[in-house]
Amino acid sequence: MVRWGGAARTTTYVSSTTLTAAITPGDLATAGTKAVTVFNPAPGGGASGSISFSITAVPALSILTTRLPDAAHDKAYSYTLQASGGIPPYTWTVSTGALPVSLSLASGGAISGTPPSVAGDTTSNFTVQVSDYAYQPSTLTQPLSILVRAGSLSRNDTCGTATAVSNGVTRASISPYGDVDVYSFQGTAGSRVTIEIYAQRLTLYGDSTSTDVFLDPFLELLNSSCVQLMYNDDISAGTIRDSLIASYTLPNTGTYYVRVSDLRADGRPDFIYELHLSGAN
Repeated sequence: MVRWGGAARTTTYVSSTTLTAAITPGDLATAGTKAVTVFNPAPGGGASGSISFSITAVPALSILTTRLPDAAHDKAYSYTLQASGGIPPYTWTVSTGALPVSLSLASGGAISGTPPSVAGDTTSNFTVQVSDYAYQPSTLTQPLSILVRAGSLSRNDTCGTATAVSNGVTRASISPYGDVDVYSFQGTAGSRVTIEIYAQRLTLYGDSTSTDVFLDPFLELLNSSCVQLMYNDDISAGTIRDSLIASYTLPNTGTYYVRVSDLRADGRPDFIYELHLSGAN
């Protein structure tokens, strides 16, 4: 009989050297260490020596995305919600309200679609819900909104016209030639932010065994005055030519900017990238 912390568990005999025992979710509910032993009845039986089984606490589930970029009619929209803690993978749904017409939320957290024309700027308010993959899932909700603009979005080439984002994944492109994309986010002094560009590592055209190499991204983090704080060209020169600013400690509370460009100052519609942001407010 297998004993878990001194208490017998349902045990199945497999062979003279192997047993299996059923460990319940309740056995794993509290972080700590449990002694695992085997007991044989008399005559000639007794308890074996023990080994330790460590149970690690799962961080609390939290939703990191608190705001979403604006959308424009007839322009493809793509933004992926982000959560942390709990036990991935996460499942996302819209619990109240509704997304703008023609936008949808995938269970993995991606909001995508192309909004139709609107007579005037229109805000859609809704609440998203995320559940983790635990035996007893944790569930959280977050109110969000998307503004669909009647006109086109201003080009986010400067800090003054930056696209506001939060923690999540934004898909965009560097186009036309010489284009620069600037995003803004709110941060708290002492927080660690990670900003990563996926371009070289994206599979865009169906062949999952290889990637499509177009954009050579250059990534910058700027302060509230649009002055460069950090930059990165290649994660690993000659191996991973995407860009990464990892675990940067924000010096102040306020607005920060992320600037994305092509290292060659080039630009084309197929210069597609994903901006991954975490650690922001």
